[in-house]
Amino acid sequence: MPVMSSLARFPRELDSLERDLLLWVLPKERSGYAEYRTFVEAWPVVAAGRRGEGNYILAEPGWVVDIDSPLPQLLAYGVVEHALGALTISLRERFGRQLEFELEGGSDCIDLAALRQIRRWSFSEWLPSQPCPSCRSRIREVTMATTAGQALVLVLCSKDHRIWVQDGQTGVNALIPVTGFYNELMLQTGIHDPKIALDPKSLFELPGAYSDSDLISAFASYNQLRNKVALAGDLILAGQHKVNWIQGIVGTLTGKKKQPGHKKEF
Repeated sequence: MPVMSSLARFPRELDSLERDLLLWVLPKERSGYAEYRTFVEAWPVVAAGRRGEGNYILAEPGWVVDIDSPLPQLLAYGVVEHALGALTISLRERFGRQLEFELEGGSDCIDLAALRQIRRWSFSEWLPSQPCPSCRSRIREVTMATTAGQALVLVLCSKDHRIWVQDGQTGVNALIPVTGFYNELMLQTGIHDPKIALDPKSLFELPGAYSDSDLISAFASYNQLRNKVALAGDLILAGQHKVNWIQGIVGTLTGKKKQPGHKKEF
């Protein structure tokens, strides 16, 4: 495993394994990752990050590194499961002319290339109608579109407690922080009961409580605040109406089905 010690000298070039893993979580067939692939291939490692060993920063030569500002959102995440455990690869969104990544779960004595790899997966490679790349469970897909014709898919995995949005044009799968999204969902649905409003895991435990329109509205509001996905036009909220969340919970617990729609169950 190529993680450098805290005494490593900077700048340095990415070693071959670091480069291979970072490029792997940035699929070359997805146009939305192309810019980041260019950064990985061109920028040197100039500093250690704030999260300890395995956390480093790539930057354009001459750029003054900033490790005091809040961490950028996660852009790409993947896992290599091997005979001795697992190695995780995290890459964050660009901040100015710097790019932060983290390799976690290895040690200096591990040669990943020599180990028997069990499987590897990343959220970047997911495509609609596929199971969750992490746990392989069925997921809920909510089709979205903008007034300019941009197609997107909002995805929720109840087993892995993950949310992401795929931009059909760029192929990028943007990981959405659960807490921020859930806060917007509570605002959109008008739920104030603290037992529900302060419990984000209920989104996954009681998925039938929320309609597609509720989820789309929550994403539209969240994205205006955080700008996770660049939208061409406004999201279409056709047929938007709030479903009583208590009715949704009762339906989930009793097994009663809602009226047919385009929602896919988990």
